[in-house]
Amino acid sequence: MDIPKVIQLQQFYNQPEIDDIKGELKDKINQFNLCARINPGDQIAITVGSRGIKDMTAVIKQLIIEIKKCGGNPFIIPSMGSHGGGTAEGQKEILASLEITEEKVNAPIRASMKVVKIGETEYKTPVYMDKYAYQADGIIVVNRIKKHTDYDNKTESGLLKMMTVGLGKQKQAELIHSYGVWGLKNLVLASAKIVLDTKKIIAGIAIVENARDNTAHLELIDPFDIPEREEELYKLAEKYYPWFPFQICDVLVIRNIGKNISGTCIDTNLIGRKGIWGERDPEKIYATKNKDFESPLIEHIVALNLTKESHGNAIGVGQADIITKRLFKRINLNITYNNVITTTFLDKGKIPIIAENDYEAIRIALNTLNGLMRIEGKKDTTNVKLCIIDSTLHHGKMQVSKGLYNELLNRKDIEFKGDFSTLKFDKKGDLI
Repeated sequence: MDIPKVIQLQQFYNQPEIDDIKGELKDKINQFNLCARINPGDQIAITVGSRGIKDMTAVIKQLIIEIKKCGGNPFIIPSMGSHGGGTAEGQKEILASLEITEEKVNAPIRASMKVVKIGETEYKTPVYMDKYAYQADGIIVVNRIKKHTDYDNKTESGLLKMMTVGLGKQKQAELIHSYGVWGLKNLVLASAKIVLDTKKIIAGIAIVENARDNTAHLELIDPFDIPEREEELYKLAEKYYPWFPFQICDVLVIRNIGKNISGTCIDTNLIGRKGIWGERDPEKIYATKNKDFESPLIEHIVALNLTKESHGNAIGVGQADIITKRLFKRINLNITYNNVITTTFLDKGKIPIIAENDYEAIRIALNTLNGLMRIEGKKDTTNVKLCIIDSTLHHGKMQVSKGLYNELLNRKDIEFKGDFSTLKFDKKGDLI
């Protein structure tokens, strides 16, 4: 099969969006009366993770200004478990790639992998906290509330996970992940309760993004309200999630994968592949003839490149079927394996088929289709369902072949742009 022609589409979302992030945060801090929780001279730690959250830098900058107005001395704690190769310097480098440096936010960054044991959970597992955070007079936890890439629960990625897997550094991350999905579902909340019992946390700042990855909701939360409130905000995050507009796709081509895009470089919820034993993927749900799922059934996934911001960490590359030599050469196995082994989900670090270039990767995917043919019949350039996105932060923009065009043509939330055209490749065979 030749590579089919594609047409560009834009999917529109009718969702709220905050235009003035700094002004919104300033108002929320005043309403929360943050200064009542900070004494003059207090050392206030602020958590910052490894995710590429669009408005994180603006939030952190304004938060630092407001803390200083209250008489506090703010500083940043890299809160990202084992990321950055499990080193303090590596974690500072990740912050720098996210535009968070001491010069840009006007506050020191105190990076260390040393932790202090602060107690035990009801399951008799130890709970650790970054030593600088523990020595602080107060901690403000900042994170985005969203779906996690490894498991399904009432609350997944957010403030609770930041307080434990993030703030507990590699030691806490390894401990919780050593219990697999059960640990993520149970030990995150249990460990967060111990963190809250220290009374070090003085506030939580929750960010909820819309389908275009812009901030839709920003909220300050009282520490002991975090567990219950996070569940409510998680439902809001699910509502805004940017699901694909189709249920079946033969070949999905992802131009860029990376840690700045998703914790597993490729958003597992969007592609419908968690790659974790015991966690149900859409393929299994589809087999039960229950088609009421949001993630699509995709036969082949092609990943073309690894972002510079990922710093060689390609955890999640195993969720693809085919990658390029260009992507493979960017993988730092030490950094990747450190992250993979910490999670215990080894399939996420397996290397897929390696193609010479983008052209060959897409051709291999199209010419090895098998499984979905049993569902929809033999494929050719007129009906094959090919989709190309920049990353799993696709913002509703994608290129699709005739097979998906015919399916989506009458949807009111989709606009097609231009005409069908042939994909163009440079002399190296890489997609332009």
